[in-house]
Order: sequence, then structure tokens, then C-alpha cells
Amino acid sequence: MNIRVLLVTASLLASTQTSADVVIDRTRVVYPQQAREMTLSLTNEALEPRLVQVWIDAGDAMARPESSDVPFLVVPPLLRVEAGAGQALRLIHTSEPDQPRLTTESLYWLNVLVIRPAPPAGESNHLSLAFRTRIKLFLRPESLPGAVEDAPAALRWTWQGRSLHVSNPGDYFITLSSVVLNREGRTWRNDLPPMLTPRSSATLTLTAAGPAGQVEDQFTTLDDNGASLSHALAPVETAAE
Repeated sequence: MNIRVLLVTASLLASTQTSADVVIDRTRVVYPQQAREMTLSLTNEALEPRLVQVWIDAGDAMARPESSDVPFLVVPPLLRVEAGAGQALRLIHTSEPDQPRLTTESLYWLNVLVIRPAPPAGESNHLSLAFRTRIKLFLRPESLPGAVEDAPAALRWTWQGRSLHVSNPGDYFITLSSVVLNREGRTWRNDLPPMLTPRSSATLTLTAAGPAGQVEDQFTTLDDNGASLSHALAPVETAAE
């Protein structure tokens, strides 16, 4: 029997679907640092069982599960989910008591690999698809100043030329999803802005998208549940050349 395996990898943005069959109950994970563990749910919507492997990495998408060095355990890491059934996953934070106190959020990635079962004996030239999804896992200390809901309002924006500079002075990650700005009689936008890490800055290149005034100056972010939120983009100061 000749079985070929094709691995398909996807990062979730606004969908909870990890493959055509297996669904996870969220698009991102926020893990309170003080929590001993938390539970996620997978559901197999297929008409036959699925094999699932789950692990966490620190940002290297190519890291193998056995070589990933992160302060988390996933229980169970390998499972079979029957057709139409659900399965609970336990995430356990394994930090040592003497670990230094975190002063910002940390980012990890939860990987869910879904493999269709082997074909019946005797079947040849079978192509087996393996779907892997990576979703963000934020480790959030309880002692961070301010509320995560207020973090977007603290961003500092500066317009220079046709680039927009943004600074995140806070301790939370901020996931930008779009930026719209009216300048020079035009509407400028970026629909693929970067995620802002704590205490960092970034420069966004904007492209013209029509006459000014069609959309108000604004930027959108994704909250802890993956919902899109709009924010006024003000003030925007023009930097001196």
C-alpha cells in the first residue's frame, strides 16, 4: 500500500475551524499566569474518527512537538476523536515557583494536527491529508497595570510621509486587523498590519484606497474572543521631515 501524506498548515484569524472536520472552541487562548490549568474543547464533525496531535511552540512553526521547549503541557497530546464526538484538552502551565515574575504578556502557539485514518487494507495510492492549525496562546500575568480592553487607546500614532508609525507602550499584545487614515485628499489604508508586541513600535505602509472622507480615521483590533473592535485613530501627528 502506497500512502502519501500531505500536510496543510493554517493560522486562524476569524474562524474556529481547525480542518474540514475538527473544530476548536476558540480562535485564540488567553492563559492567566496564576491558573493551574485551563480546558479547551475539540469537536469532530466528520462521519468517521479523526486522529489529533496537539502541542505548543514558542514561535518556531517548524519545531517538532518533542523538541518544543515551552512551560506548558497538553493533556492528552495525542488522541482519537470519534465521529460526532467532543474531546476536552487540558493546558497546564508548568512554571517553577522561583521563576521570575513576568512583567509583560508572552506569546506561544497552540498546534492542532488533524490526520484522517488509514484507508482499508489493500487500498493503494492513497493520499492522506493532515491539517495543522496554529492559534495564538497568550500567557497573561495577573499583575499587569491597566486593563487589556484599554490597551488600544494607549497606542501612539505618528504620520510621516505616507507611512504611519505606531508605538505600543503597554504590556499587552495588540492584534491590529486594519488601519484607515484620511490625508492629502485621499483615504489610505493597510488591511494586513502587524501584531504589536508589548513595549514595541512598528511602521505601517499605507496604500491609497479612494477619495478622502469615505471612511473615518480608525483602526480595528481583535479582542480576547477574536471579535473585531473599531477605534478612533486620533490624534495623528505629522512628524517633521
